[in-house]
Formats: sequence, C-alpha cells, structure tokens
Amino acid sequence: MPYYEITEARLRRITLALGVGLLLGVFFYLGAGKRENSSFFQGDFPAFYAAAEIVWTGRGADLYDFGLQRALENRHWPDLGGGYYVYPYPPFFALLLSPFASLSPLVAKGLASTCLFTALLVALALARKSSAFVHRHFLFSLVYLLTFVPLQIAIVGVQNTALSILCFALLHWASQNGRPLLTGLCASLLLYKPQFGAIVFLYLLGRGRRSELIGWSFGALVMYFLGTLVLGVSWPLIWVRAAFRFGDINFTINDYNMISIAGVMYWVFDAVFGVGAPGLPWAYLLSVTLLAFSVWYVRRDEHRFVLVPHLALLFSPQTLFYDVAIAIYCLMRDLRPSDPSDFKRLAAIWIYGVIAFLLRDLVSFPLFSLLLLAILWLHFRRMNELIPVRGFLASPPQSP
Repeated sequence: MPYYEITEARLRRITLALGVGLLLGVFFYLGAGKRENSSFFQGDFPAFYAAAEIVWTGRGADLYDFGLQRALENRHWPDLGGGYYVYPYPPFFALLLSPFASLSPLVAKGLASTCLFTALLVALALARKSSAFVHRHFLFSLVYLLTFVPLQIAIVGVQNTALSILCFALLHWASQNGRPLLTGLCASLLLYKPQFGAIVFLYLLGRGRRSELIGWSFGALVMYFLGTLVLGVSWPLIWVRAAFRFGDINFTINDYNMISIAGVMYWVFDAVFGVGAPGLPWAYLLSVTLLAFSVWYVRRDEHRFVLVPHLALLFSPQTLFYDVAIAIYCLMRDLRPSDPSDFKRLAAIWIYGVIAFLLRDLVSFPLFSLLLLAILWLHFRRMNELIPVRGFLASPPQSP
C-alpha cells in the first residue's frame, strides 16, 4: 500500500493518535501543577467573567469602565498583577453571560469551555447533514479541529471561535435548506461580534432576498432590545466609543496575531515606519474596496456564498489568529472523503498551525494571515470544481 493512500484503518489510527495525544497533553499539563497565567486556568476568560459580574450585580451602566474591569479581574485572578483583559463586546452579550457570575471563576471557566466544545460538536453535526467528508469522517473531523492549535487554545482559553463556527454553521445550514427567514436570523447571531454580523449583512443585502433581510433585522432588533436592559437606548453609541478605545489597545498588542487586512497593514507600517496607525486608513480603504467587489461577485452565483466566512475574517477590522479555525471548518465541509490530496492539505494546515504558533512570538510576524489566504484560495478552487464552470465573472444562468 502506498504511504500516501488513506484507508479507513489508517485514518482510524491517525484519529486515535491525535486523540490520545490530546488526552495525554491535558493529563501531563494538569500533573505539572496549577499555572495561574495559563490558558487552562485563566486564558481570556477574566474579561468575560468581569463583564458578567458587572451586569449580574446590577452595574451595567459601568460595563465599559476599564478601571472597574481591571479591579474585578485582579480580585479574582491576583496573578494578573495589575494587568487585565478588556471586554469589548456589546452589552447584550454580557447580559447573556451574566449567569456565569453566580459561579466561582474556575467553575465558570470550566463551564464556558464545555459550552464552546458543545458549540463545535453541534456545528459538526450540522455539517454532517450536507457534507460527505464530515458525514464519513465525523470523529476524525472533531479530533482534527480539537487538536488544531489555535482552536484548541480558543476552547481551553475561552476565546469565542467555536461560537462563531456554530453561528456560521447555522447560517450555512439554513441557506442550504432554502429557509431565507431563518438564514437572516442565523446571520444576525453573528452580531455578538458586530464586525462579523455587519459584514455578513452586506452579503445578504447583495443577494437581495427580502425574507433574509427581515430575519436579520428581527434578530438585530432583539439584540438591540437586550442591550437596552443593560445600558439604555443609546447603548450602540456607548459601545462604539469603547470599541474604538479597545481597538487602539488591541492593534498595539496583537498586530502580529491578526489575520485581517487591517491587522496586517498595521503590522507592516509598524515594522517599516515604526508606527502602525498611519496604515489603517489605507487598510480600511482596501478592505472596503475588496468587500464591495466581493459582495458583487458573491451575489452573481449563490454557490459563492460559501466564501463569505473567509471574507468576513479578512475584511473585519480586527481578527485574531484563533478565528482561522472558522475557515478550516468551512473548507472541511467541501472536501472529498476519499481524496488523498485533501488529506494532505489538511495535514499541511495542521502542521503549519503548530509551527506558526511556536514561532509567532519569536518572529512577531502575522504568520496565520498567510494560512487564511491559503485556505481561501483552496476553497475558491474547490468551489469552482463543485459547480459548473461559467467563468470568473460570469452571471448565473437565468431561470426559465
């Protein structure tokens, strides 16, 4: 048997090896003792817990008081040593998180990681209904994603990548099943990260399907109402001011961890000229231009809608490397279950993820942005293989 041939038995061994490696890694990590600043015991969860506590204790008006966020986080995690993680999400998301504040920080974090794992599981279950690859290799797909370093860290450290994967999975499922109202409603769920929700809305607007727009508007209205329970009717303005303050901090700290055009452009200007901010107007101009073109391109053939998650990651002002797992999940849905080349691509992506993670702090270069572009290109090629070839700019055939 050639070494590159993928048989069911060989795939089961690969899956088992990855799964055992994951479990052993967790076991030995726990055996080494508690490490306060690790993703396992802390991660980015202090920001979410502080926001939950602020709302839970009736101090919603102070949600974006960064000094209060700092004080609460350091009270629960003294090892932060005065540092803190900013909560920049809309107030309705803090309201939904607020019950976590009724639990101890460690228990709440464990529950949050469990919820994220469940979100990934549900997303794969939805993909299994329409994807031959995920249907045939469900366990492999799950273990592969769980051991892909950025997503593994996101789940353990309570970044919300798995939740975004679930939202995009629901959007794809509703769209594939011809449920336009539900498609719009599922798209509105991405407003918990407004940059994603707004970009996806533009693609729905380009499609021009009234029911989708009604569904999105209804979902957005519900989230607006939930936000008023925390910060009143003017909460969007309050949130925007906080988001801009956070954005300045995030670009400074995480430019090399970003995979968006804006993040990479900030890094380039910082590396070349010593200051990144002057690159942002050019980055936003390029992003808006490409976004407008892509909306026009996607609307001309409904099959191209599968590219929207990748494009949302690329055009969002700030997208961290964890979210490249969203692109991998979307690509995985369209892989062939028996194609050795597709398994080679997955292997290359997985290995690159490990290497890029190990090198990211050492080289301070946005390595994962290259991975996003590669996955976008792979999915673009696969999309064109799966649909009739009509040319890059061709319109779909008219219905009789």
